Amino acid sequence: MLDVLKPLITNIKNFLKPPLTANYPIEVREIPTRYRGGTFGLSEDEEGNINCIACLLCQNICPSQIITIIRAVEEKEMPDGSKKKITYPKEFILDLNACMKCEMCVQVCPTDAIVMLPNIEGGYFSREELILDKQKLLDNWRKYKMSSWATGESLRAEQDPKKSENIDVSNKSLIQTSSKNKEKFIEIIKSASKSKKIKKIFDGIG
Repeated sequence: MLDVLKPLITNIKNFLKPPLTANYPIEVREIPTRYRGGTFGLSEDEEGNINCIACLLCQNICPSQIITIIRAVEEKEMPDGSKKKITYPKEFILDLNACMKCEMCVQVCPTDAIVMLPNIEGGYFSREELILDKQKLLDNWRKYKMSSWATGESLRAEQDPKKSENIDVSNKSLIQTSSKNKEKFIEIIKSASKSKKIKKIFDGIG
């Protein structure tokens, strides 16, 4: 008798629960806030300038070596009439074919240039579509920027609650990235890192 009642009770309990699946693509489930299976983007400031300074930190720290950056230098005229040399990525390629979504590239970025973005539609017809160049990364940012949670600033704050009290991780901060925090972020990562490889990377750009 008990052998009959136990599965019957289990079936009744599960019958009352909401469905775990959705009839995709007719029904699309809401993506969890902390979803890590999405894509990547390159962020811009309010004036439309790319935040990436081509420091190569993300390229060097990537365990899968899927990031390739070609650095370029140009002179920019400042408001006071002086000229300043700035570095930027002439090419930025990220190959999702071997990406582990470990977030290390996002965490190490001093300017919050590379960010993780939610995208549930991750299926493609060819491997070439998984290779994101600079333009694709910028397009992803413009499409998903207000729904991103994974920036270097927010991820570092989660790992250190004391620092998180003084860091704004709201959506507004994703668009308006403060360049004043670049040196501060580098010092935080330097002091927190125990990896000789990471220290060597920072010493090379310092």
